Amino acid sequence: MKNLNIKISSSAKKFICERDIEDVTFNLIEQDVAGCCIGIAKEIKPVYKAPANASNYRYVQVEGYHFFISRKIKILGPLTLTTEGLWKKRLFLSGATVPI
Repeated sequence: MKNLNIKISSSAKKFICERDIEDVTFNLIEQDVAGCCIGIAKEIKPVYKAPANASNYRYVQVEGYHFFISRKIKILGPLTLTTEGLWKKRLFLSGATVPI
């Protein structure tokens, strides 16, 4: 995708404002699951700061916020920043998935 754009939901905007977040990095985390038929579990994890080296990330600036998305993450369609979790909320990037 050449021209990335991210819509920010009202819950995500509230989350960002309450925590005074300016930068969000979405990393692809791969964990070896010992004794499981899956092998490697993959997850998209948000980190609330800019990466040390942004060369392996796609960069998007929206409403004064800076988003870095790992190039390993597969973009499926329009991206929307939302929140997920009942007890411990975190940002979630809808429209992206882990590569198979």
